[in-house]
Amino acid sequence: MRAAHKVCVTVTGILSVLIGTLAGCAAPKTTVKPDDPQLAAYLQLVLPTRIRILPWTRPVSLAGDGRADALEVIVEARDASDDLTKVAGTFHFELQTRRLADAMGTRVGFWPVEITTEKALRMYRDPLSRFYHFPLQLEQPLPAGRYHLSVWLHLPAGQRLYDEYEFEYDGGAAPPPSSF
Repeated sequence: MRAAHKVCVTVTGILSVLIGTLAGCAAPKTTVKPDDPQLAAYLQLVLPTRIRILPWTRPVSLAGDGRADALEVIVEARDASDDLTKVAGTFHFELQTRRLADAMGTRVGFWPVEITTEKALRMYRDPLSRFYHFPLQLEQPLPAGRYHLSVWLHLPAGQRLYDEYEFEYDGGAAPPPSSF
């Protein structure tokens, strides 16, 4: 009986030491000041420094009837270390027709998309690929032709990132959007 008592006392002693140690490991309470140089350095490391529209961007059928009634835009955001990163800000997407004779195309659509909440981040960001998927509804089905897509990301501190992408659509049946 004494051996069992010793084991119980030893286990109880270890648990009380662990609980006491963990209680002292609470996150320190600090305040963040906007003009803190360490905060500025941290933000420079983790905020996006570039965005890129990925080549899987394509016309899709949200209705599932094969008509290209939307554009699925896939965007990656990279930080200063060239790692994929999260985004907080507002995306502006603009789709234009592209004709060789025209210096500027005709606007087909414009979509502002805000990512300023955790809910919006979860809605647009695929946790596995860490890419952003935007199903952008068109007012009319997309006809066959050449298109130019521009995206601006407006970050909260005022920086703007930009990318563009050109593609051709043959007018054939559009697939449904990717499910992620």
